[in-house]
Amino acid sequence: MSEGYFDYAASAPPFAEALARQQEVAAKLFASPSSTHGGGRRAKEILDGARKDILRLLGCPDATLVLTSGATEANNLVIRSAMDADGRLLLAADVHPSAGYARDRWPKRVDDLPVGPDGRLREMKPGPKTALVSVLHGNNETGVVHALKDPGVPLHVDATQTAGHLPLDVPFTYLTFSAHKFGGPRGVGGVVVRKAALAPQIEGGGQERGARGGTENVAGLAAAAVALEASLRMRDAETARLRGLARQLQAELSGVASLVANSDPETGLPGLVSVSLPDLPGETVVQEMDLRGFAISAGAACGSGRMEPSRVILAMGRSKALALGTLRVSMGRLTTEASMNAMAAALKDVVKKLRDLK
Repeated sequence: MSEGYFDYAASAPPFAEALARQQEVAAKLFASPSSTHGGGRRAKEILDGARKDILRLLGCPDATLVLTSGATEANNLVIRSAMDADGRLLLAADVHPSAGYARDRWPKRVDDLPVGPDGRLREMKPGPKTALVSVLHGNNETGVVHALKDPGVPLHVDATQTAGHLPLDVPFTYLTFSAHKFGGPRGVGGVVVRKAALAPQIEGGGQERGARGGTENVAGLAAAAVALEASLRMRDAETARLRGLARQLQAELSGVASLVANSDPETGLPGLVSVSLPDLPGETVVQEMDLRGFAISAGAACGSGRMEPSRVILAMGRSKALALGTLRVSMGRLTTEASMNAMAAALKDVVKKLRDLK
């Protein structure tokens, strides 16, 4: 499947060494790390070691890591925790739905942080009652990487797309991530916390210093640490290679009539190309590409299957037609130049075929 897989922004293939570590720990250290017997103590040693490794690899060894089932839960934990207090949330216009849900949940307490026509955040201006600012580091749909500054109030940075792929030289109070984006297992993620507290949303067991109840996924976290190290080891070389592939792909697609580019291969997420077609539904193109053995996405993967305009593209001031016709191609470590060229040829052919049928 790797030759036809162009949806790395949704989920990356796991590293073999991470899977091996997960299987080893799951088979041998299956005791609960909360138990005080020998098996429990050994499991806790592995858990604590993996926790320290991840914090070190993320460049914040003095922070605290609260484990979750992934970035969606992590984002919910941070935002719900902040909104338990009587404050306001300054929410970036391009956030993932796992943060964007706050607009519907607390409509009178959420302020909008807009993006410009290039998809980049405008200046953060927290109000006197702002309890939290929530932003993405790298946008999962357009690939825009935001330059972030300390807003002077607690800052939540969703680093789901950048952890393991780009340097995390950003200020944050809370930083969230998901292991399957950098070649770890699914169902593993967390919140990195600096000098702040979280109000638990899952209670009962007292794990994670009371911030998140439930027996920890020891094997998953151990595998995540292995995957993060492997991803960082190849990060610089892969960034250069993937930017080159994205540059080639965008140039190849530039000849398609009426196509609008939403991404910048030079500064965006490595290997991500986002384009919009004003006259074709993105989902229809995705389905046709799937029949040809290529996996791409219509906008954000979480919106897949719903014929709704991309909220991120709309936030950039683009038309509804362009938002409905948005496609995302995201490449990764197993993508080759040959496979990219084959996908590009197929995509151009699909667009021509669908336009001829209209």
